[in-house]
Amino acid sequence: MRIAREEIFGPVAAVIRVRDYDEALAVANDTPFGLSSGIATTSLKHATHFKCNAEAGMVVVNLPTAGVDFHVPFGGRKGSSHGPREQGRHAAEFHTTVKTAYTLA
Repeated sequence: MRIAREEIFGPVAAVIRVRDYDEALAVANDTPFGLSSGIATTSLKHATHFKCNAEAGMVVVNLPTAGVDFHVPFGGRKGSSHGPREQGRHAAEFHTTVKTAYTLA
């Protein structure tokens, strides 16, 4: 559905039932946008894999997807990005894909 594939800047949650972690990652990446992405899990294996393979500019584990720190680069991937990251030294790395990842253990 459109609500699950586009960037909705508001208090909205789309819930999609999936069979397993692999399908969940595929569904999360099946969008033309990639500003932020998050996962809630007790599996360190899935948390680590998600941080490396989620197609978003900002990735979090067991934390909200909004309100990241000011000292880290901010920006997305795919249709969520325009030029370099907005903050930090990464603003000069125009041709680099940067990902910020958090884990609350």
